Amino acid sequence: MTIARVGCLGFSRIGFGLLLTLSAGLVSGLAAAEGAAPITVVEVRLATLQSQVKLSGSVEARRHSVLSAEVAGLVSELLVDEGDQVEFGDPLLRLRAQPSQLQLSFEQAGRRRADADVKLGRLKEQRQGELLQSQAAAQGSYDLAEAELNRAIADRAAAQASVARAEDDLQRHLVKAPFGGVISRKQTELGSWVRPGDPLLMLDELAQLRITAALPQRYFNLVKEGGEALLQFQALPGETLTATISRKVTAANPASRTFPLLIDLPNPEGRMAPGMSVDITLQLIGGAEPVLQVPADALVRQANGSVLLWKVTGQAGQLQVVPAPVVLGRSQGGWVEIVSGPLAAADQVVEQGNERMRPGLPVRILAQH
Repeated sequence: MTIARVGCLGFSRIGFGLLLTLSAGLVSGLAAAEGAAPITVVEVRLATLQSQVKLSGSVEARRHSVLSAEVAGLVSELLVDEGDQVEFGDPLLRLRAQPSQLQLSFEQAGRRRADADVKLGRLKEQRQGELLQSQAAAQGSYDLAEAELNRAIADRAAAQASVARAEDDLQRHLVKAPFGGVISRKQTELGSWVRPGDPLLMLDELAQLRITAALPQRYFNLVKEGGEALLQFQALPGETLTATISRKVTAANPASRTFPLLIDLPNPEGRMAPGMSVDITLQLIGGAEPVLQVPADALVRQANGSVLLWKVTGQAGQLQVVPAPVVLGRSQGGWVEIVSGPLAAADQVVEQGNERMRPGLPVRILAQH
């Protein structure tokens, strides 16, 4: 009986110690779980991404010209006003040109005199030639008549050049439309004295507009000249226009690392105008291949411009997070393409609570989306 009592007592002490050990481990595990940061996670998915990107653009006149006069003068006629439609070659403004007109008349008179001298010189040359053949005149007389004719011809050429110069000077007193468009601004009035180069009128082409947009560098090789662009204007609610990418300028903006994208748009009815904004949807190439994607809410943007995700590692009950720097690509419907980074499909990343993460931080998953 004594032996049995001792055995039972020894067993009871051993069992009690084991129970204390298990309880301590359980309490420690519960304490660790309670100290872990609560998070919501999402799995990295591998799927195709719709090959589109949306940009904001501005409408400009494809051709915009600040018109000025070539000569100084007084504005004697102003033939247009702001908002007027003009065609190529239409007269817009005229400077007082009476002195130039008088000079042209003078030069034209000189040309007529030179024409008469040539006619007279040719008659003399012909007459001396006939006399020379009949031996009624000396060779010297004929040579003199021929020289006078050649001089008269040269004087006539000079007179014709003087007339052409005077005509050109007179034409420079008239400002004409270099292309069809609308007068967007008038910067002079009747009676104003203007000098060469002074801005007088602004002319914008409206039949053909140009849309400019900034293309991020990550899309540079996914957009090709001649590709399709869908345009939506606030001035045309519910309507989508289709256009073609005209130019992709290879000179980047050094501040934003974007490239100018140009879209020429016919505007025969004048429904669009320079200064409007437009939403642009571009069709990208290479969108059929599956790519890694994460929700935009899982991204953490750093002060230096880099982007990272917090990747969950470890086993259940001992989970922690590590940073995963990534390079982003396209985006669609709240999901963003991961171009590069230490991630694979089905990896878990923190979606909610990622602003409190630090490397090696213990975490516990509250939900998975």
